[in-house]
Amino acid sequence: MRAVLLSLTMALFAAAAHAGVAADHGNIVLNGRTLTTGGHDSVPVLSPDGRLVVFLRANHTPAKDCAADGSDGKPVELWRVNSDGSGVRRLLTTHGATRPENAICDFANMQFNSIGALLYFETPAWATSGAIHVLDLATGKERLFLPGNGLQVLARCRDARYRDDVIAAQHRYFVFSGSYDWAFLFTPAGREVGPLGDGDYSTDLEDACS
Repeated sequence: MRAVLLSLTMALFAAAAHAGVAADHGNIVLNGRTLTTGGHDSVPVLSPDGRLVVFLRANHTPAKDCAADGSDGKPVELWRVNSDGSGVRRLLTTHGATRPENAICDFANMQFNSIGALLYFETPAWATSGAIHVLDLATGKERLFLPGNGLQVLARCRDARYRDDVIAAQHRYFVFSGSYDWAFLFTPAGREVGPLGDGDYSTDLEDACS
């Protein structure tokens, strides 16, 4: 299973790499053009159509109730900017909550779907699992997608059957005793397709998306 995930993930990240977008001294730069100023920005991600960049901006107000989950309550916000430098605005900010699934204590591993309408990210949540959230960029609505870690959105999968499906590792329990951590494939609606392990299914997925 690990070999399948490793080869698949490496191929997908290689295909998704955008050498033109970067953070330079805390400012977002796209193809040599500075899009933001102030020196507090990092982790830029370019949308598939190249028209939008999402990024993190540091602030000075730690998220209350987040330190207990191991995230240190990172004082960061999620922002966006158009590729021409216009439309700079804040999308989300870190915040704690009484229920882990409602808290956002980090914006890790940010990834778009194939048309750039949805943005997925990971945040710390439970003792045995993180949480994967999704933001609808058109409506501004954010929600829990599912518990898990190791997010990988198959936005550039050649096979349309799997395009925009999501890989996530989940901590699960056997019926009588013990637990296990496996990677699973989910549809964009959050429906489980199946586990990614040895066998024909994993081989087909690797062949389709590498």
